Amino acid sequence: MELYLGVDGGGTKTEAVAINEQGKPLSRYLGSSTNPYVVTFEGAMQELTNVLDQLTAPLSSSLTEFTMKGICLGMSGVSSAQEKEQVISFLHTYQEQRGLSYPITIRTEAEISLMASLDREYGILVISGTGSNTYGITRDGQLYRVGGWGHILGDEGSGYQIGLLSLKTVIKSLEGILPPTVMTQLITQAYNFEHISELKAYVYRSSIGRTDIAAFARYCVEAAKSGDSLAQGILQNQARELAETTTTLIGKNPDLEQTVAVCAGSIFKHSDMFRDTFREALLSRFPRLSFAQGREDLFPADGAALLARKLFVKEG
Repeated sequence: MELYLGVDGGGTKTEAVAINEQGKPLSRYLGSSTNPYVVTFEGAMQELTNVLDQLTAPLSSSLTEFTMKGICLGMSGVSSAQEKEQVISFLHTYQEQRGLSYPITIRTEAEISLMASLDREYGILVISGTGSNTYGITRDGQLYRVGGWGHILGDEGSGYQIGLLSLKTVIKSLEGILPPTVMTQLITQAYNFEHISELKAYVYRSSIGRTDIAAFARYCVEAAKSGDSLAQGILQNQARELAETTTTLIGKNPDLEQTVAVCAGSIFKHSDMFRDTFREALLSRFPRLSFAQGREDLFPADGAALLARKLFVKEG
């Protein structure tokens, strides 16, 4: 049996999958961060070793005979030629230590995500989760990126920005600058506050990070569904901000004006208003653009494994 490995390495978690030649997943494993800028290069490679060992361990016990035909990795924090060479060199050593030998490729987050959604590596990928980012890849492989500057310098249209704006709106509502909002009650109940003013003590704790702030976006989405105009305004404005970023991306190559855009991430998934506002803004400018929702049965790690199969199926 021929197996192909896919890895989606992020700043908080790393997902890996092994598939057979038919594309059927045979093993999955979820590990922690493999981003060298989050956990250092040594820490990232130590966790990558753990992920690969844990991914392949069940295969050794359940399959009598198999051949590793290749691995594709999409890893945050690994994008330059030097960074890729470091990871590939480490993986060669890893293979030698375990008596293995199979080809390695490192691709972008966009390529493995598009592969999972469209079964191809080109198109537009727009991400709105904790952070936001946009990628465009043409049919001939030209890669463009706009955004991805993080929660301090960018992340327009992200869960973080929506969560932060929701918190600011709740406080302005408390002070009478803005009218009452359903978000106040939702947050008070969810965090067991006696009064919304307790929010200050919570958000300024040293342990609170961007993921904690992004978590408040869910109450904006919920309030918007109930008709709360302030919550709806936040979602619509942030969707338009992300559409502006995507417009700049599309403007970098005419081929991107008539491709397929994949909308991925939790905000697109949970807010119809955000998704519809975003799409309408882009279609008003690029009527030949089409949209596809990210598949819920396949993840970027699956896309990485499928890309490995596509690249290495004829090798050996």
